[in-house]
Amino acid sequence: ILVKLYTLKEERFRYRNNSAASSIRPVNAALTVALAKNYLKEDAQVLDPFCGVGTMLIERHKLVKANTMFGIDIFGDAIKSARENAENAHQIIHFVNRDFFEFKHDYLFDEIITDMPFAMGHVREEEIKQIYIQFFHTIKEHLKRNATIILYSHNKGLVRKYAPANGFRVVEEFEISM
Repeated sequence: ILVKLYTLKEERFRYRNNSAASSIRPVNAALTVALAKNYLKEDAQVLDPFCGVGTMLIERHKLVKANTMFGIDIFGDAIKSARENAENAHQIIHFVNRDFFEFKHDYLFDEIITDMPFAMGHVREEEIKQIYIQFFHTIKEHLKRNATIILYSHNKGLVRKYAPANGFRVVEEFEISM
């Protein structure tokens, strides 16, 4: 039996004052990170290539402290909101307003954690497929040897197809919001 008392103020996600229509729910981000805990490294260099309002990075750092975290998003409003959310969470995260596929960095990352884009509104399934193809091809340029990728995805078929095709292996899957 689950009882949720609406008379008690929810403080767990108080940092998240800003969101966007495509933002991951904070409870799903927290659950994703908790399920992936055994794969997270303390003091890791972490990248979120589709960071939105920064929820995945904030939740990742709340569970296991990271060293340096970068969030990239093509939407300037999302980056602005992410900066405010990170400040509210008292975390230092470097947010970059850029298309991930044009992102370059001086060093490689230990972990990728992200909420993958999905078909919604004007974005079609074919566009999402192209993003997955390009993501798995491009991400190799940003990873250290034995790095970890943690994806929250609405398209597990695309992950199963394009991850192995680019030299990655899917180690574990969890169904979160069915």
